[in-house]
Amino acid sequence: MTMKIKSKILRRASAATLAGCLACSCGIVAGAAEGDSLPSSYSSAEQGYVTPIKRQQYQDCAFNASIATFESALLRAGYDIGEMSVDHMNVWCTTRSNSKGWIRDHGDSGYSSSAAGYFTSWQGGVLKTDLPGFKIEDFPYGDSVPTDLAGYGATAIRFVSDSDPREVKRQIYEHGGVYTAYSQSSSCMGNNSTTYYMPPDYNGYYIGHAIELVGWDDDFAKENFANPLIDQLPENNGAWLVRNSWGDNNKLGGYFWMSYENKDVLSKRYNPSFSFEQIEEITSDKKLLQNEIYGATYDFNYVNNQHITFLNHFDFTDEWFTVDKIVFKTSNAGAPYSLYFVPDDGDAPDNNRSNWIELSSGTLPYNGYICDDIENYEVPKQKGSIAVELDTSDLGKNADFGVDEWLTDNNDEYVFINESERGQSYIAYDGKMQDLMDCYKEVCNDDIGGTFVIKALTTKTGDFLIGDVNLDGKVNINDATEIQKYLAGITTLSGRAQRAADFHRDDHVVIDDATAIQRYLVNPETSE
Repeated sequence: MTMKIKSKILRRASAATLAGCLACSCGIVAGAAEGDSLPSSYSSAEQGYVTPIKRQQYQDCAFNASIATFESALLRAGYDIGEMSVDHMNVWCTTRSNSKGWIRDHGDSGYSSSAAGYFTSWQGGVLKTDLPGFKIEDFPYGDSVPTDLAGYGATAIRFVSDSDPREVKRQIYEHGGVYTAYSQSSSCMGNNSTTYYMPPDYNGYYIGHAIELVGWDDDFAKENFANPLIDQLPENNGAWLVRNSWGDNNKLGGYFWMSYENKDVLSKRYNPSFSFEQIEEITSDKKLLQNEIYGATYDFNYVNNQHITFLNHFDFTDEWFTVDKIVFKTSNAGAPYSLYFVPDDGDAPDNNRSNWIELSSGTLPYNGYICDDIENYEVPKQKGSIAVELDTSDLGKNADFGVDEWLTDNNDEYVFINESERGQSYIAYDGKMQDLMDCYKEVCNDDIGGTFVIKALTTKTGDFLIGDVNLDGKVNINDATEIQKYLAGITTLSGRAQRAADFHRDDHVVIDDATAIQRYLVNPETSE
């Protein structure tokens, strides 16, 4: 199976296709250490942070590896789980009934960026026990599988690379494993499929293969990689412990050791490599507001500006308007950011920044999916936008942001088609607010556009009475007085109180709402 490199028409290269391979593999190790410092060797397999080795049935190594990494993160976090269904993820990542989404059949190769969308949209993973009798051939489209069975969702995903191997170890140690890929050739497998080394200058045939790194050993002797077919050793000792998806097919039970110096492992060639930094248990009192489900298929970086605000517009209903966390994707680690609630001005976000409400601010700690806990902010209006403002001037680069955007391969054939619409995402810079679809048309002459990856995790808000502005459980003249004081600038109102004050339910608190409460008190049979 040859490897296809994904490319964007007239734009820079994107992620590489990960071809599957039914062959062989191996490995197992080492012990953990106390304290903050990392041990010289470690194994999540020894610690019990792995489910049984998987055996891929299709060219779906990307799905096997990402499911395995998610399972490890759950086990490392203390959740008692069983195995999750790779087939569910495989089908979810196929073409949908409207001919959009990932343009692939379940037998085709998968893509590394699919996992982030699958898990951060809370569409999966799904335990095998919740899918009795599941047969992949019974589900012809990506949207034909059930998407309400996931018990856990990802809220933060950290991208890692070979530029910081210590951080890779840290993520394995703290979160169970790291998803990555490498260049695979059977000639580079040695010691009865328990070791693997492809020299950086290797120029033979190979394909991309996805795996989970679950440990390391700094003292693993380079001589262990002796292989007569390669006749070249790494320069130094040290190896990653790899959890593969080719079944229990060697004396290490399906694991194997890979040299730190192996060609392409953790490299840009197979971006992204990642760990699940934060996981949220999905319960009935939580709802994820989102305008896309596929995650970031690309980085929006088409505007030549270092100070940009990216916005997603949401409908915050009476039940789901307490925002607990905000999730967004960006590749600007080290840049300052601020989060805002932006009220509407007519049918679009208000461009008057004095009306924006700052929710949080900080410095981006890494590249990937960021989760900011904003401590239960009650959105005051039915509709509005969550905004992420970035300032990348200190980085010397334009601000970029994760976007759900179409992709093509080298033959200009679509491999992903987004479902973006007007009114979902906006972009603000240089004093103007613009629908993202208009920005795509203006900057890229692109009619398909995209949707920003910004998600709001909301919790179910307690009951309240319309008209009960002071939230004391009853409606009386004091509530009308509270509205008058609010309009005079004497007091402020929480999100719940503002919604209660909006007696006419028109998303505005005005003096007529106070008058309507007074009329209601005189004649409760009317609400006006």
